[in-house]
Amino acid sequence: MGQRLNTKLSMNQDEVRSVISTRFLRPGFEFWFTDHEHIRSPFPKAIMEAVEEKTCTTFFEWIGGHKEEELQKIADNEMVEMFETILFNEAMKLVDDEDQQLTISYPFLPRLGDKVFNHLNESGEVTYRQAVVAKDNAAQLELTIINEGTGTSWKTRFELSQT
Repeated sequence: MGQRLNTKLSMNQDEVRSVISTRFLRPGFEFWFTDHEHIRSPFPKAIMEAVEEKTCTTFFEWIGGHKEEELQKIADNEMVEMFETILFNEAMKLVDDEDQQLTISYPFLPRLGDKVFNHLNESGEVTYRQAVVAKDNAAQLELTIINEGTGTSWKTRFELSQT
């Protein structure tokens, strides 16, 4: 079992909020709002301030719904998971554009403008993407890619799964 939030009975609400912000919120926002080698931030800069505010409010409401004894039993990884769930849900409420919604929902998949390579079609750039439902009712992301050398387009699909 993972580590747990270790609050002391003598801590007041402000101190508990400070500990939670230091251990979960600040590092979480820093990670998800910054590009890294293996992942780019899925959040548009225009919504970062609002999503941070809404996420903090909702997260502390969730915390406030627990008794101190219950909070002490929640493992750190469960706190992180709840933070990320709230973060992504709040971000989805702030974007209307389907492409931004796809980026937030599937931050690890190719985005518009990304360069991709396929052995048959070689290098290309993603010019269009959309969520589609396959014949077997599986959700998929369909990409349209323009070959950089020939200008011809080709399509590919990825199965989508929410984790």
